Amino acid sequence: MRATLCGSLVMLAAVVGTHAAHAAPAAGTTVAVPAVTKVTVVDPPADDRILVEAGLRIRAELDAANLSNRALTCAGGIGSAACDATASAAAIALSRQDGLATIRVIATLPDGYELHRLIRVPPPAGGDDPAVLAVRAVELLRDIYLDVPRDFPHREAPKPSPAPPPVVQAEAPVVSADRKALRMFLGAAVLGGRQGLGPAIAPVLGAALPVWGGLSLSGTASGPFSRLVGGEMTDSATTTQAVAMVGARYELELRGVVSPFVAVGTGLHYIRVEGTPNPETNPTQMMSSSALSPLFAFGAGVSVWFRRWLAATAQVEEFYTQPITDIVVGGEIVGRAGGPSLLAQVGLSVSLGEK
Repeated sequence: MRATLCGSLVMLAAVVGTHAAHAAPAAGTTVAVPAVTKVTVVDPPADDRILVEAGLRIRAELDAANLSNRALTCAGGIGSAACDATASAAAIALSRQDGLATIRVIATLPDGYELHRLIRVPPPAGGDDPAVLAVRAVELLRDIYLDVPRDFPHREAPKPSPAPPPVVQAEAPVVSADRKALRMFLGAAVLGGRQGLGPAIAPVLGAALPVWGGLSLSGTASGPFSRLVGGEMTDSATTTQAVAMVGARYELELRGVVSPFVAVGTGLHYIRVEGTPNPETNPTQMMSSSALSPLFAFGAGVSVWFRRWLAATAQVEEFYTQPITDIVVGGEIVGRAGGPSLLAQVGLSVSLGEK
């Protein structure tokens, strides 16, 4: 780093020296022109230890290259009326803007044209290292002069550029496209069967864990669903059902807030039947039975996100059990479960860990 910096300063001394030669008065003139300091190093804030050390390193390197320099304190900052840093061939100022080390370099060409360079150096790039800041400052000054032709042609004052048109930036969607937090679901479910086994309502609790892209692992448990089957002229029975499923679903995000998905799963279906005899035809006989069957389900749904962590979710699934369960009362089929059954869910999804 030391060799590179010295090489840059040697080139810089030759170029900046050209500025001094052009500014020197013609031979024989009687007006005494004071020597112009080639580089001014503006003192950084005294309470910033890193910038103060970087300023000392810059002057040390300029001295090592026999390049005339001086230190100058500018209370109002470089470019202010009380600061004559620009009276030199070049000026280097160190400061902090938004907490980042900032290097500003101003170079005055022989024709009076000024060139400005400003860079911010974040801590990962060496913003807290005085040696790195010194190297960057000298390289920035060198690059200014290398970008200018050596004969310094006359330049007209630049014409003011028209004001850029206003840019309207669309507000970022409130929903993150990459939802990786565990999601919990709480709502109500409606379960309906066939052949007289009508719909019943029960709470449902679920969870979904995103694993890759729009793919998630999910699990739900719902119940108990209670329903009376049978008729006034025949025996009746009370059915109680519960459903537990695990599976996977794939979610597609549209416009940041709407997320339709498809789902498949497997699990268990439980049903219990308790008979209620008709007093006129069967005053004494009672019946009670239960069944636990595996199931396979598939369905689809949609989530509408109100916040990064909150969404309303609706889902409809159809599942088949093996075997299908028929509810028989008084020798008649009064209901069928799992052949297939329809399960509809609606509720709120909350992403844990999102804010």
